[in-house]
Amino acid sequence: MWHNQLPVKHRMTDGTQTISFSRAGHTVDALPRCSGVYRFYDAAGSLLYIGKSVDVRSRVTQHVNEGRKPGRHQRLMSQVAHIDCELTSGEVGALLIENASIKAEVPLFNRRQRRLRRLWTIRLEWSSAGFLQPVGIDFAPTGQRHTDTYGLFANRHQITTTLQNLARDHALCLRMMGLDKGKGACFQRQLGRCDGACAGEESAESHNARLLDQLDRQRIAAWPFPGPLLLEEQTIHPIAYQPTHQYHLVDQWAWHGCFDSALLATDALANAEPAVFDRDAYRLIYSAIYRGRVALLNADNHQPAVNPFIASRVSAS
Repeated sequence: MWHNQLPVKHRMTDGTQTISFSRAGHTVDALPRCSGVYRFYDAAGSLLYIGKSVDVRSRVTQHVNEGRKPGRHQRLMSQVAHIDCELTSGEVGALLIENASIKAEVPLFNRRQRRLRRLWTIRLEWSSAGFLQPVGIDFAPTGQRHTDTYGLFANRHQITTTLQNLARDHALCLRMMGLDKGKGACFQRQLGRCDGACAGEESAESHNARLLDQLDRQRIAAWPFPGPLLLEEQTIHPIAYQPTHQYHLVDQWAWHGCFDSALLATDALANAEPAVFDRDAYRLIYSAIYRGRVALLNADNHQPAVNPFIASRVSAS
């Protein structure tokens, strides 16, 4: 059982802070009620689990309650002897730190995430007839992202299967997509499974719109900024040890870390190695920017950056 005792404050190398609690000295009520990332350790110091929450105390309480039932969660909680809480300014930071930490630290009870050595993606090219044609290309894990691509795949065969399924489910024309050779109406049109773009019965504009609508769910957007970016997150009423501001250094959708000040982030940028693209981090970063959940600053001069997603929605209205 956890009993009350003052927490021990630690500082991490990147400027973030953790608060440590030992099972011999605390109750769950001693845990902080704010956003953050928590780590469960056993008595030997082995990392068991990494989680995140906007309310660490509430989430750990759920772990304790779930641990009373027989099963995997009970095996986890019976081994917990020590908890570290890395407090964040908000949920975005907790999500990004948790994602990176699980992959780097490989806790025993978190779901294993398989890493693929080589990935493929889809790029759209124009045919002479004005139809968009999906082409499988190598996905570069680092570097500039000048154009939109769609999806991440283990091999070319997976791309072909995905496109064939899209065509079947949404009456798209494999011939107009460049995946079927020949002239005139395609075989799928003869079976009533194609809306007739190959027979001149559907316009390129209509076919392209339907294809884009389906692929957009897997879109990896081009980087819409001229350089690296800082995502600023803040909390208005911080508790003890919780940072009021945090800055996430991002470039080409890759996350380079979380910092307590913009200057620390800029210093890190000077020595940063190319960060490998991570699909989960991309989704978190894209969502945070798209929804306007963070302030945007240019990483080189700390001046406000225009959010293109919000700007486009305002101009459209």
